[in-house]
Amino acid sequence: MQAIRRWILATLILSFLVIIAGGVVRTTQSGMGCPDWPKCFGRWIPPVNADQLPPDFEKYLRKQDIDHKFNVWHTWIEYINRLLGALLGLFAVVQVALLFRKRRQLRRSWQLALGFLGVVVATGLFGAIVVKLNLAHVSISVHLFFALLLLWVQTALWLSFRGRLFMLAVPQQMRRWLLLLTLVLLAQGILGTLVRMYVDEVSKTLQYGQREKWLADIPLAFIIHRSFSWFVLGATIFTAWKASAYPALRGGIYRLCVWTGLNMAAGIVLFYAGMPAFAQPVHLLLATAALAQAAAAWLQTRQPATDIPE
Repeated sequence: MQAIRRWILATLILSFLVIIAGGVVRTTQSGMGCPDWPKCFGRWIPPVNADQLPPDFEKYLRKQDIDHKFNVWHTWIEYINRLLGALLGLFAVVQVALLFRKRRQLRRSWQLALGFLGVVVATGLFGAIVVKLNLAHVSISVHLFFALLLLWVQTALWLSFRGRLFMLAVPQQMRRWLLLLTLVLLAQGILGTLVRMYVDEVSKTLQYGQREKWLADIPLAFIIHRSFSWFVLGATIFTAWKASAYPALRGGIYRLCVWTGLNMAAGIVLFYAGMPAFAQPVHLLLATAALAQAAAAWLQTRQPATDIPE
């Protein structure tokens, strides 16, 4: 059982790493570094120099939106991202295999492991659509949602295996507040996606240079996103105060406060420091960690048979 527990945790950590890799791909504009799928320039192992490109390489380069030239860094950043996705698929298969023998005793964990494998497959297949659509904005956002769904399902599996899924009886009002906080964080993430769409358009017109100008003309979505972050922080702190009466929730909600505060700091750095490349994946990672933490808090709770007074 200890081996299964460690594997589930490792798979959860790897899920975060895959999201970080996706953020690095976006930050470095490497999304079309491999302009075909599942191969890369028609090869299973990408080229390391222009001499290794296939004879019909121009049909691949025409799909790129940067300089239509072969860039080995963009190619291998995207390829490593794909390798991490494939590794996550392997981890998901092993996870199912490990839980197969325990499927009767751990029925819910077994079902969640199957669900996680299904989402991993769907995410990978949708990745092919993203490439086919040449990184269309909506397709990128949907792909990110798949990544969030991966985290939520794996988090539920982690809690289920540890016997903590829907086990903490709290007042219905507290459960609703935790769910509302998760939805608030999700709404903030959607606003962030709208800002990212705007930044993608501006950065493209500037040939992905002059990063300090990417938010020079502040869009309405950014103003709402920035202002709403204060509400998110306040709601998180209020939740921490409410959760102080429940030791099983307290630590997770305190960590959520930290993720939210650090994420605001990363957003401030992005805006006032001229959109430094390192801050973009950090901003995404912290937002994802906050969403996973909020969902984990709600997933641990259940409504008692007789409601507990506040």
